[in-house]
Amino acid sequence: MGLLECFSNPRWWIGRPPKFVEQGIPKLSIAVVIPAYNEEATIADTIRSVQSQTVPVDRIIVVNDCSSDRTEEIAREMGVSVVCTIKNQGTKAMAQNYVLADLDTDLVVTIDADTLLAPDAIEKVMPYFNEEKTFAVCGFVIPQKIETIWERGRHIEYVFGITILKAGQNNTGLIMVASGCFTAFRMSVLKDLGLFNERTMAEDMDLTWEALFRGYEVYCEQDAICYPMDPSTMNIYYKQLRRWYSGFLQNLKIHKKDLVRSWKYGLLFSYYLLEAAVYPIAALVLIVMFIDFWKTILMVLAVQGLLLIIPTLYKAWRLKLFWKTLASVPAYYITRPVNVAALYVSIYKEWILGEKLSVWDKGH
Repeated sequence: MGLLECFSNPRWWIGRPPKFVEQGIPKLSIAVVIPAYNEEATIADTIRSVQSQTVPVDRIIVVNDCSSDRTEEIAREMGVSVVCTIKNQGTKAMAQNYVLADLDTDLVVTIDADTLLAPDAIEKVMPYFNEEKTFAVCGFVIPQKIETIWERGRHIEYVFGITILKAGQNNTGLIMVASGCFTAFRMSVLKDLGLFNERTMAEDMDLTWEALFRGYEVYCEQDAICYPMDPSTMNIYYKQLRRWYSGFLQNLKIHKKDLVRSWKYGLLFSYYLLEAAVYPIAALVLIVMFIDFWKTILMVLAVQGLLLIIPTLYKAWRLKLFWKTLASVPAYYITRPVNVAALYVSIYKEWILGEKLSVWDKGH
């Protein structure tokens, strides 16, 4: 769907999904692929959440990427297919590719080994595949645990980012990334695109952009909920940010020609980089310019409250997470500076020093 067509469509303005979604659930075969490396603590719950789906899946495959714990044994006890790699693949992308090339199902759902799916998550994404141009559909993300400062800050980012920013991307056909923690893909298109590529630290973003540039559609279904295990400490949180930001910068560099040709994508993705990098500096300049330091701080917080906190709390109320989310708001103002620092470090290392991040370090 083109940008002008999106804006001229009345369904866009009221946030309604495309009409083909209302056609119901298509009859398509489904495989679920779960790449796993030393995930004995979470793999059983992840598999159980897939087995409990309201839409039965045809195959569940755990790719045991040379784990040194009981991941393989637990997965086999759960009655799913287990494929063991000969040597550690180094990245989640390559672990997934280890089995994807041989799959012949209509759809493949990829989820992380520490992610749980709501019982109807797969059912909610299925109707989008009534449209032949649909390549991928991702869902809404809520951390499994919302306890530490880092989990709480990430929770606020998810609720606001997916409710407001990703909804806007969705309605204009400009999804920035179909998240790797839970996404359903059309298998034929995935193979046509060459599966996941290991050239960046954000293989899900790389694949999303490749699909968009070739004219396929990517969507986000906000009622399809998944629950990943998000970082509980600053160390793990920072390492995840470095992977994400470095992956984003690597993708901008790799796809620069496509971004120039497809101006709407280039404009959107460049804006996100500019906003993330410049906003903290602009806020600091504002504070310095005003004599009354605390008045300026309160003004900045008030503006953020209107733009971020109000819609976030409204969505949290609908998710029945209002009080948990309200209590998490202060954490956002603690984690946000860490986000900015990780972005600046990534820009410095990736684009100035030319030191490409290439080692996948999950942090736990």
